[in-house]
Amino acid sequence: MNDRKVVVYVKIYDHIRQKIISEPMTELIKRMVASQIPISFEIEALKAQAIIARTFIIRKMKTFGGDGCSKYKDVDLCTEGHCTKIITIEELKEKWGEDFKKNWEKIEKITADTKEKIITINNKPINPRFHSTCGGATENSENVEGNKTLYLRKVLCDYCRNSPYYNSSLQLSLEEIEKKLNIGTIKASPFKGPSIEGLIEDIKRDEEGRVVSIKIGGKQLKGTEIMKLLGLSSTRFGWKPIVFQIEMQGQGDGLGLCQYGANRMALEGKSAEEILKYYFTGVQIKEFDRPSINKPLTGKIIVLDPGHGGDNTEDVVGPTGLREKDVNLSISLKLAKLLRDAGAEVYETRTEDVYVPLSKRADLANKVRPHFFLSIHQNSFANPNISGSEIYHYRGDREGEILAGFILEELWEELGTIRRGVKTADFYLLREVRCSVLQIETAFITNLEEEKKLRDEKFQYRVAEAIAKGLMKYYRYG
Repeated sequence: MNDRKVVVYVKIYDHIRQKIISEPMTELIKRMVASQIPISFEIEALKAQAIIARTFIIRKMKTFGGDGCSKYKDVDLCTEGHCTKIITIEELKEKWGEDFKKNWEKIEKITADTKEKIITINNKPINPRFHSTCGGATENSENVEGNKTLYLRKVLCDYCRNSPYYNSSLQLSLEEIEKKLNIGTIKASPFKGPSIEGLIEDIKRDEEGRVVSIKIGGKQLKGTEIMKLLGLSSTRFGWKPIVFQIEMQGQGDGLGLCQYGANRMALEGKSAEEILKYYFTGVQIKEFDRPSINKPLTGKIIVLDPGHGGDNTEDVVGPTGLREKDVNLSISLKLAKLLRDAGAEVYETRTEDVYVPLSKRADLANKVRPHFFLSIHQNSFANPNISGSEIYHYRGDREGEILAGFILEELWEELGTIRRGVKTADFYLLREVRCSVLQIETAFITNLEEEKKLRDEKFQYRVAEAIAKGLMKYYRYG
């Protein structure tokens, strides 16, 4: 079979149609770019935005190990604005009018020209933040989000000076400010008024509350002078600001790419990659590992953990002497080969009959930070008639629960074992490994018939195949 590239589909919750849809990533990128940046911008600035859009999608998609939509748990993105702005074709036709065909061809070109490029650091997609106008300098992430991100560093930017948003102002009444900020301010009174730096300062009153003197706009004035000049009826007066004019520089939170700056850089001959590397510190621009028909798990990191091992072990022994630790290792070795053949990067807590403490197994996983940690076990029960497969995950691990369902279904279809269900547990590894963890109990070694099957290398291989198929199903449909 040829190693053909597969079309990458994004799972989206469409809030208008109120249903989940799948859309080719290439088409989604076009609509996102059209939503996020003025179409009149230079080609290289638009290309930079296309690479940002692709990076954002790859980072969110469950297929590539992302967390998906924060509101709708079974999809990659939604159209409600919880994830990103996505305009419809119909809205674009209305927005662009007779220029739709010309503008859409421009969008198609920049999408094709950027091919499969994304922004990465340490071979992982970044969080590609962007804003309209930085106003002179972008911002450090810790000043916006509270966390330091290596690639979201402050850079000076004179490129956006021509932006219509470089300087702007807004007038708000005190009532509007109180309502929007959910606050209360001082009541108006003849006996008091707030100091306002640079405007009203050094307020002096006598014991009856009359104004003796105030510095206004840097000028020291007597209360009697102010009463006369402003036509007040008394020197016993106070004040309360009613309207504020707020002066602003820039538009947006200042994180990541400055779009108007990017457009100016493009006008000066900078490429999309040069623009991105200017605004995102220490990043690389590279093509993402697109899944292929023969390598559907490309880009996935899996840790396999054959339970027990060595002399210092507590594995179960079957009725005719079959050791659980040996079966677990044999299945894990077969599964590791299947997953590597499918493109996954596989780590194993043991590859021979040795004792590995649970803490070391957890340390390996937490260092590698895999997409999934799969612990292979065989079940046991005092009643030798009990049989079947069951899988445990940690409480609240939604992705582990979904994968467990796929694997359990494959075990049933491939082996014919009884489906005993997907269950929660508080086992050490489920609790201490900082990723989705499954403890897969493939069969009951204490059941004479299942012990006999577990001795068979072909049966062990079918167990490994079922687990591998479950993973592939998860990344195709999960």
